[in-house]
Amino acid sequence: MINKKIQYIKTLEAQFERLNTYLEALDISMKNADTETKQKYEEKMKDIRNKRNTIREKIKRVKESDGNTWEVIGEEAGSVWGSIKNTFKKAKEEYRKGYEEGLDD
Repeated sequence: MINKKIQYIKTLEAQFERLNTYLEALDISMKNADTETKQKYEEKMKDIRNKRNTIREKIKRVKESDGNTWEVIGEEAGSVWGSIKNTFKKAKEEYRKGYEEGLDD
C-alpha cells in the first residue's frame, strides 16, 4: 500500500513538473504574439495556473494523508488533470483556428 502511494506521488510530481515546463515554453512562445492572441492566452493560462495550484495542494494532501484517504485525494487530482487537458485542447483549437484565419488574410 505504501509503495503504491509513493509511486503515485512520484507520478503526480512528474506530471506537475512537465506541466510547469510546458507552461514556461508557452510563455516564451507567446511573447511575440499579437495583443488579441495574448489576451486569449492569458485567460486560458490563468485558469490552468489556478488548476495547477490545486494540483500542488492535492500532492501535498496525498503526501500528508494516511490510510486509504490518499486514493480519494488522488482521484480528485485526476479530475483536475483532466480539466487541465481539456483547457489545453480548447486553447490549441482556438490557436489553430486563429492561425488558419490569419493565413486567409
